[in-house]
Amino acid sequence: MRKITLRDVADRAQVHVSTASRALDESQSERLSPATIKRVRSAASELGYARDLVASGLKRGATKTVGVVVADLDNPHNAPVIRGIARELESEDFVPLVAETAEDRGRFERLLSHLTQRRVDAIVTSAAHLDGAEILERILGPEASVVLAIRGLPGSDYNTVVHDDRTGGSLAAQHLVSLGHEALAQLAGPTDIDTFVRRAEGFSRAVAAAGRREIGVGGRTDAPSFDEGRRLMEVVLNGPELPTAVFAPTDVMAVGALDAIAGRGLRCPEDVSVVGYNDIPISRYISPALTTIELPSEQLGQAAARMALDLIANPEDRGRLVELPARLIARRSTGAPTLRR
Repeated sequence: MRKITLRDVADRAQVHVSTASRALDESQSERLSPATIKRVRSAASELGYARDLVASGLKRGATKTVGVVVADLDNPHNAPVIRGIARELESEDFVPLVAETAEDRGRFERLLSHLTQRRVDAIVTSAAHLDGAEILERILGPEASVVLAIRGLPGSDYNTVVHDDRTGGSLAAQHLVSLGHEALAQLAGPTDIDTFVRRAEGFSRAVAAAGRREIGVGGRTDAPSFDEGRRLMEVVLNGPELPTAVFAPTDVMAVGALDAIAGRGLRCPEDVSVVGYNDIPISRYISPALTTIELPSEQLGQAAARMALDLIANPEDRGRLVELPARLIARRSTGAPTLRR
């Protein structure tokens, strides 16, 4: 079947090809009469014509695409972030191109290079590590339209949408302290990601301010996954002192921790209370339901996409920071400590 062309539409509407092109382009159609616009668009609909958005975008120096680089598509926290980005972009006829780094620096660099070659209009990334500013500037250049989502880069002037992670970590500690816990621990997140640094600082400072003990936990992780949550919780369980409460910097790590606790024959929260972070859907349905810090992921994605669209329209609008508030959601995985036999 022959592909319907713009000339076919112009012939059906009895206008010049350039007039048909302008009538189908929202940014140029105001130059034409409403009757002409209606006639051309009706012809396009009748014929089943689809505009070549890439070709028309390149004529204007834009592709109507935004690269979206995330760290791990297996992490359920990323789905609503991507959904929020996609919905906001689609409201202005932009399309996201989504890719994951798997927390690999080399892959991050290659993806940025590939997206640049595909001439995306902006990049939104939630995969940056603390060396990300150097990578972004080296590969994309200092004037690139980049928005950081979830993970910030302190000292850079990239437009950024993050969560109030320090307050989130602090809320987790304050909740456990309010329940009467004296010995608390936290599972270590990656130390080269700003998000986890801030959550850890907030938790530790609140524990110290309350005059409670934070039990040191050996080991660290490069990947905040279910398996790493289980592994690090086992490190806690094998330590010289068992805390009565544990903070995991993500819900997936908290679920792994719950598995390790149950595998040791302990109960949550009777023996060990657990707090997570993000409020992913599974946190409401596991047993016990997980106390967590709510991170409005879809809203964060929407804010990041809106910031990207604003940056495309005004490339000089740099250095903006949006920080979404943290809120604790108390469920059954936390409770007052019980006397151990």
